[in-house]
Amino acid sequence: MTEPKVRALLMVLAGNFASQPMAFTCLCDEADRRGISVDLKDVDVIQAAANVRLAHYFRPAIVARIQELQGEDDTVILVRPSLLAADPSFPSRTSPLRLLGRFAGEIVEIAQRQDWA
Repeated sequence: MTEPKVRALLMVLAGNFASQPMAFTCLCDEADRRGISVDLKDVDVIQAAANVRLAHYFRPAIVARIQELQGEDDTVILVRPSLLAADPSFPSRTSPLRLLGRFAGEIVEIAQRQDWA
C-alpha cells in the first residue's frame, strides 16, 4: 500500500562530508548547540543518486535548482518541518553546513498504527 504524500516546506542544506553518518552528526551537533534535538525521521542525508532521491520530494525544476545551488558540495540534507527547520538562523555562519533554501515539496506521512502487536 502506498502512503499518500502531503505538501511541505523542506529546508535544504549542503556540505562536504566523507559519509552520511558524518553529515548527520554535524547536523545534530549544530542543532544541539541551539538546544534543538533532531529526530532521524525528520532528516534525509543524500550523497548518491541525488537527482533520483530529490525527485521523491520535489518537482524537476526544483531538483535542478537545488543541484545548481549545491555546486561542489557532495552532500544534500533535507529537513522535514520541525523545530530545526523553523529556526531562521540555522545553520550558523561558522557551520560546515550551508543553507540552500526552503523549498516546497511533498513528503510521505505514515499514519500511526495502533494495532501492531
